[in-house]
Amino acid sequence: MSDLSSELVDQVKTCIDREQKIIVEGGGTKKALGRNTYDNNAQVITTKEHTGIINYEPVELVMTVRAGTTLKEIDEALAENDQVLACDPPRFGGNATFGGSLAANLSGPSRPWLGSIRDHVLGVNLINGKGEHLRFGGKVMKNVAGYDVSRLQAGAMGTLGLMTEMSFKVLPKLAVTSTLRAEATQVEAIRIMNELSGQSKPLMGACWLNNHLYLRLSGAKSAVEGTLKQWQRKLTNPKELSADDALTFWSNLREQSDSFFSGRDASESLWRFSLSSAAPAYLEGEHWLLDWAGSQRFLKGDFLQAELSAWAREHGGEVVLYQGGDRTQEIITEPNSVVKTLQKNIKHSFDPQNIFNAGRLYGWM
Repeated sequence: MSDLSSELVDQVKTCIDREQKIIVEGGGTKKALGRNTYDNNAQVITTKEHTGIINYEPVELVMTVRAGTTLKEIDEALAENDQVLACDPPRFGGNATFGGSLAANLSGPSRPWLGSIRDHVLGVNLINGKGEHLRFGGKVMKNVAGYDVSRLQAGAMGTLGLMTEMSFKVLPKLAVTSTLRAEATQVEAIRIMNELSGQSKPLMGACWLNNHLYLRLSGAKSAVEGTLKQWQRKLTNPKELSADDALTFWSNLREQSDSFFSGRDASESLWRFSLSSAAPAYLEGEHWLLDWAGSQRFLKGDFLQAELSAWAREHGGEVVLYQGGDRTQEIITEPNSVVKTLQKNIKHSFDPQNIFNAGRLYGWM
């Protein structure tokens, strides 16, 4: 546990004085995300040693940590009170930090039902491009002052400044969890996931992979058992997975270590779609994985980004070249002129010299 806030501020100020670019890093588990903006002259500033749980109020369901605190450490503290990180971001071998998870806006399979990491953030401390150490939001759920500014950090990939501290909500651990696996085509899975998601049932995970549909139920024992019996009659060749098999499946999905991900060549393009869960099947085949009841989809292979973007926009979303491919080019579809201007203005207000992770999201920012 170590507070390096003063040192981090000094490092940022030195770079500002030298007009030197800054590469912000935490546990180093997300280097494959974002554009490749390698710069020999840039200064790497890491929060890896800036760690520790500053405050934890189990009754209030609120925790405050330093940016370099690992999710593993947070998990261990929460487990003592039967509480969890509801957003359930990937741990990446235990090295993922909360700061990096927020910067990348990563959330686990329960995201449609329990919210994203962005939804759970209450406040953030940030060193901006002027070397000022600022606080946005609060440390309790009742305090919403500056809340939206804190949320801006989610998915910004460190382009708006160096986060030093963040406060967030946690939730009680759900009592019982069971997983159903059934046979389904991609088309069938999309229909079933949307139908079941609309029911008042304890659904906490819905994924389709390799022509199998996986449904995770979590909550009160009576609700889980009743739903299992009801849904088993509706599915093709349903099977309730053992506790160990279910844990392995959902953990591999969250950690992106399933063979769908791990069997991919590092240079092969991996696309991530965020769109309407009801979007129809597109380019059917084994190169797809559907998560979040169909609203998050991964596609492996080399495709024209313009064509994928057009289809994603048609169904209320967007596509990102998540990993692999040519990462010196734009990996996110360029937003419309209004959104682009807004993003430029936000970037300039936080980082007027454009020194933080320049170009990590877009080449023009």
